[in-house]
Amino acid sequence: MGVGVLASNQWGSYNYSEQHKEYVRKDRDAREAFADAVSKAGAAGKSFDTETDDRTKKTARQYREQVFNQIAPNAPQRVKQAWMDAADVAGIDGMGISDSGKLSHISQLMVRSIEKGYRSSGVCDLLGNSVQSAIRAAKEALYALEHPLDAGRGRTAEQIENRMKEKLFYQEFLKRL
Repeated sequence: MGVGVLASNQWGSYNYSEQHKEYVRKDRDAREAFADAVSKAGAAGKSFDTETDDRTKKTARQYREQVFNQIAPNAPQRVKQAWMDAADVAGIDGMGISDSGKLSHISQLMVRSIEKGYRSSGVCDLLGNSVQSAIRAAKEALYALEHPLDAGRGRTAEQIENRMKEKLFYQEFLKRL
């Protein structure tokens, strides 16, 4: 019998409450680890519109494109265009980059990138290589936003607003796919 597989005589005694608590703990730990990593990198709340040289500045759209290429290196152009258009409408993209170029909050796709093992290489294929895989990823993120594990306890008005923008982003993204 494999790891994690219950024998038929154990089916009635399995404690789903404990499994849920473990899942919530892992989710919280992943969010805290990501927040800590962002904090250590100095990226939280800092503007992305830093000077790239003496004459030009990167725009939020340029950073969104750069981030998109890291989280969806194999996605078709249609997915990229839908991502950019949805971000323009919502004022935020699926990774939490706002129009001002700031990291607004830890988004559902950021959590997913931690779960999938996003590391220093900077590449984590979250949207897959097809429109269907991008739709699936967006629906999963939207579901996680609509059914939070923590039921929204302790959120500030700004956090709630950013999550609403993120939800709008995923809705717009799905419409365009």
